[in-house]
Amino acid sequence: MRIYQKIERDFNYPYEREKEARDKLSELIGEQFIKIDYLKKEIGNEVYVVGFSPNLEKEIEIIPENARIIAADGAGGVLKEYGIIPNIIMSDLDGDIDFLFSSDIIFGIHAHGNNIEKLGIVKKIKRKFGTTQIEPIWNIYNFGGFTDGDRCVFLAHYFRAKIHIVGFDFEKVRNKKGKREEIKRKKLEWARWLIGYLEKEGANIVWESLNHR
Repeated sequence: MRIYQKIERDFNYPYEREKEARDKLSELIGEQFIKIDYLKKEIGNEVYVVGFSPNLEKEIEIIPENARIIAADGAGGVLKEYGIIPNIIMSDLDGDIDFLFSSDIIFGIHAHGNNIEKLGIVKKIKRKFGTTQIEPIWNIYNFGGFTDGDRCVFLAHYFRAKIHIVGFDFEKVRNKKGKREEIKRKKLEWARWLIGYLEKEGANIVWESLNHR
């Protein structure tokens, strides 16, 4: 059974809603999306993946100056507050990142069954690409992963980059408005498993986070 089918069953996600979300995002993005070759160039050979953990502010100093950065959703806003601009932000649009949409940051917008009503906002984003958890189509990618954080890692691994992981914590939940903590913890367990799967497959991952296990 495919990994996503297990996740779909675990969270009771209807496939039809996932397909509806993917197809709507495809229609909204059209031909205005960042292509694979450009993404590869933007990520480079070594990248820092930054999660939105409660420890993020303490770990920002780990990130070297001029590092290439892929940030998970709300982590992008925290980095901006510290004067750090990520190259790419991966988001399913549930974080407080609207103020970054007018920037030149590339956004990887993830479509799923629970954010269909939010997808219209992609029209405000200048540089973007779309992702899905199900079958990819001509303008929507599936690099792998489930949560914003592990999708960042899967994106970097797709291009065979060396990955430094900062701001990840699979035990402590950073509160988000409207988010149920038990669901978030369950998602973190999947994120832990998925990144562990990549490690077993030979991903070049360096754990910089203080509390990642």
